[in-house]
Amino acid sequence: MTDINKLIREEIPVKSFVVTAFICRKKNRKGEYLIIKRNSRYLNNTWQMVAGKIEKGETGRQAVLREIKEETGIIPDELYSSDRVELFYEADQNCINLSPVFIAFVNKDVKVTLSKEHNDYKWIKAKDAKKYLIFDQQTEAVNYIERCFVKNSPNKFLKINF
Repeated sequence: MTDINKLIREEIPVKSFVVTAFICRKKNRKGEYLIIKRNSRYLNNTWQMVAGKIEKGETGRQAVLREIKEETGIIPDELYSSDRVELFYEADQNCINLSPVFIAFVNKDVKVTLSKEHNDYKWIKAKDAKKYLIFDQQTEAVNYIERCFVKNSPNKFLKINF
């Protein structure tokens, strides 16, 4: 076996097969973020934002819009790339996963209709994210979104038309 073959077999692949969306409604330059409680074997009874797998043939934009609608019944008013990714090791697949983070803005009166995958929802302020979200990257993402997309005008080049 050559050294290069040995290196190839021992590497951990980097993949991007999921998307993440923070749904936010703004009021007086402060955000409220929708979190949903899982009702499934995977991460059961944990609070999270919308997340899901990219299906065959989908772009990230298509996947995030589909996941938002499937999990919450919401069609966002505006969609942005956060210019950030969540990075985590996926033990079952032995890979490092990069999940693009999107921000979906909605009006304050939007109706939430949960899928069977979730059994509760809340609107929380950024300062409360650490109480509910179990992963530091999620809390950091909320604080970043609050600072760069809610308190300040988002970068127009990050807006996604759909």
